[in-house]
Amino acid sequence: MKYQAALRTFLAALLGVATFFSCVKTEFDEPPVDGVYVDLKPNKTIAELKALHITAGGYDLIKDSIVICGEVIINDRSGNYYKTITIQDETGGIEVKFNDGFLYTDFPVGRNICINCKDLVLTDYNGLPQLTGSLVEQGGVFEAVGLTNLQVRTKVTKGSYAERPREPKAVEIASLSTSMVNTLIRLDSVQFIAADSSKTFADAVTLTTLNRTLEDCGGRKLIVRTSGYSNFAAIKTSAKRGSITGVLTIYNTTYQLALRDINDVNMGGPRCPLGGGPSSLKDIASIRTLFTGTTTKAPKATKIKGIVISDRSTKNLNDRNLYIQDGSAGIVVRFEATHNFDLGDEIEVVISEEELSEFNKLLQVNNVPLAQAVLVRKGQSVTPREATIAQIIANFETWESTVVRIKNATISGGATLGGSRTVNDGTGSITMFTQTASTLASTATPSNPITLTSIVSEFSTSTSPNGKQLILRNANDIQQ
Repeated sequence: MKYQAALRTFLAALLGVATFFSCVKTEFDEPPVDGVYVDLKPNKTIAELKALHITAGGYDLIKDSIVICGEVIINDRSGNYYKTITIQDETGGIEVKFNDGFLYTDFPVGRNICINCKDLVLTDYNGLPQLTGSLVEQGGVFEAVGLTNLQVRTKVTKGSYAERPREPKAVEIASLSTSMVNTLIRLDSVQFIAADSSKTFADAVTLTTLNRTLEDCGGRKLIVRTSGYSNFAAIKTSAKRGSITGVLTIYNTTYQLALRDINDVNMGGPRCPLGGGPSSLKDIASIRTLFTGTTTKAPKATKIKGIVISDRSTKNLNDRNLYIQDGSAGIVVRFEATHNFDLGDEIEVVISEEELSEFNKLLQVNNVPLAQAVLVRKGQSVTPREATIAQIIANFETWESTVVRIKNATISGGATLGGSRTVNDGTGSITMFTQTASTLASTATPSNPITLTSIVSEFSTSTSPNGKQLILRNANDIQQ
């Protein structure tokens, strides 16, 4: 709703306030540690504040003493935003416009701030929600003015820093919604379209903002919009596939992504298979249930995502194989060629119509083209399931290809770990097998009880039908 008469009086004292425009500095120092830590309590969420904006494209003067709090998720440090920050709480996010720049010095990413919104103005820029300082009238037309220095001092309270950086929400292009606008998101398994691959993000010479287009393997697209003033404007977009993080914005009905800096781009995997079409993400447990004893195929348009729990660096498994685990189960993926995925890599694998079979009773997705796997992000981990050997044996089929931890375990059967050894924890025993070519094979067998972390695996043959076994990943799996 508009308060034209009230606003004219309200604006009379503010007619001298105006924005100024200048070139954006693109190299910054680290923000100072100012020692200011004042944590206030909000009386409305950001979502509740945004709901007070009634007229699209209009201006709503906030008359009540409304306090919102949120974490800074993007600022003007890289030059991709100008006189603007975005804050986010658990309900959503909103842009906050200022009259001056260099906001990163006071409002670095990760800092919590609170804003007393009384006498400020809610508006939107072509559908993008904004909180601004006031209005000016020019020729009967109102324009928003960012928060002045006085308003910053009296209405914005700098709080403590987040204990850890806010995790972006992993989403698909197809699932984007207006509730995600002005929030931090991550898109996995995406790439820049061929026409926008290996092109600069923006025009750093003419300082022109440009759009580059992302796509997923199903052909769904999203614009990445970058300012020519950004310090990564001259950097070229990736020609590979991977993940990208940014703040979701909107222009009318078109979603756009704004990057905080070049570190938001993590693309190192092969591009989408030609003609691959959209793939539906399935959990690994549901894929395992498709195998009923005979070789079959995964459904069309199917992919899985999980964390690699095997360690190729120790050469304790075939270099075409890896164990992958998500929150539901684990499985072996066998590629057509040697892969380069490391322990802790989160990967996405298109398994559409690929073979589901057993190799000596160990379930695998077999002969997957390497181009159908892409790195999502590195440095992830799976918390091992703590269990006794008796529990592992009782739940073997369900826990196969997942990582477990056994306490008070003893290893016997040889002076070194190479070959088959017996692990016992007092509740039962199970074989642990280490390849003789592995870097672990010459490791001395511990003489005392240990805590053992390992992968539940199997190698059953006609001469050895009980092939239940454990597989070491690396030397850190044995804790004295």
